[in-house]
Amino acid sequence: MALRKQPRDAAPAAAKSAPAASGKNGTDRTASGGGRGGANRTGASPNGSGGVAPKEGTGFRARAAQLWLVFKITRQRDPQVLWITLAGIGIPLLLGVVLGVLVGPLYLWIPIGLLLGVIIALNLFSRRVQRTAFAEMEGKPGAAAGVVERMRGDWRITPAVGINRHQDVVHRVVSRAGIVIIAEGRGRGPRELLAAEKRRIRRVVGDAPVTDIIIGTGEGETPLPKLQTTLMRIRRTLRRNEVDALDRRLRAIGGAALPIPKGPIPRNIPRGGRPR
Repeated sequence: MALRKQPRDAAPAAAKSAPAASGKNGTDRTASGGGRGGANRTGASPNGSGGVAPKEGTGFRARAAQLWLVFKITRQRDPQVLWITLAGIGIPLLLGVVLGVLVGPLYLWIPIGLLLGVIIALNLFSRRVQRTAFAEMEGKPGAAAGVVERMRGDWRITPAVGINRHQDVVHRVVSRAGIVIIAEGRGRGPRELLAAEKRRIRRVVGDAPVTDIIIGTGEGETPLPKLQTTLMRIRRTLRRNEVDALDRRLRAIGGAALPIPKGPIPRNIPRGGRPR
């Protein structure tokens, strides 16, 4: 009987000593191992930064938001972009359904039509966006430089190498197609700047080909939406090392002097507009 009563009496004693042991060792566990568990529960990062790790998919969300913004801006200026894009998806999908019913199984032709429709819709959408961007840029100084800067390939542009008081401007491009001088403006100003720039660079370019382009809609001029196509059609006659040497020589001569009045700037100017 004594042996049977011993566990019953020992259990309360162990229970009484357990809180003391847990309280004694609780601070040790919290300071060493328990701290890590608490840090994870509060959302602190293991590297001690204290912030929550960024969520995955932020790149896709940023691209989707940018695409949506481009769509809204384009739709404000071109209301037909929505219907053209939907037609680009719907017509190939409808054609895939028809072919699936007449020729083969639907589960084969419907995905083909959908994939083809997405590709065509994206192509049409990008063309409408580009057309809207050109319409917004046309007539503004520096529009041609913006088009060249967005082109793929080795097109080294130096914008505004020549400018006059009417905001007519000339840009210089160095590429494997040689030197391309692009003039923007109205009237005789762009042609005069173009001729002056050609005379100025003839001393350093040697036998390198020089092509001149005037942006506009008149006779002998190139519309801004066709500038990229026109540049891509120019024959490549220079090698890479020749382009590097030519670019260094042209950058050494710099750009043309801006039409700024010489001398000190007057400070004491009355309301009438004439300096004292």
